[in-house]
Amino acid sequence: MLFAVKGNKQLRIDDAERDTYLKMGYDIAEQEGDDLKVVDNAPSKTVSFTEYQKLAQENADLKKQIAASGSGTPEALAGLQDQLADAQKEIETLKVQLADAKKPAKADK
Repeated sequence: MLFAVKGNKQLRIDDAERDTYLKMGYDIAEQEGDDLKVVDNAPSKTVSFTEYQKLAQENADLKKQIAASGSGTPEALAGLQDQLADAQKEIETLKVQLADAKKPAKADK
């Protein structure tokens, strides 16, 4: 069952009415338990330009931080893959040592 939601209005609708209510500025939601989950937002909804500018600036700042840290480069990725391979080799070596340590000592007669 679908619901058309706008402000504090919640109208139960059929799937055939979905596009009509979207054009009228309603969000389309589905019921999940006791809550409504929005599955389609009304196309008439907008984000203010100041909010857009704030998010665009934050995005640019984060991209600069990633570039400055070098963590997004292929060289950094290759280095991390090498570290992972070394760690896996060390784990295998330690597993063998642990297995050897757990073997009962043979008594010499």
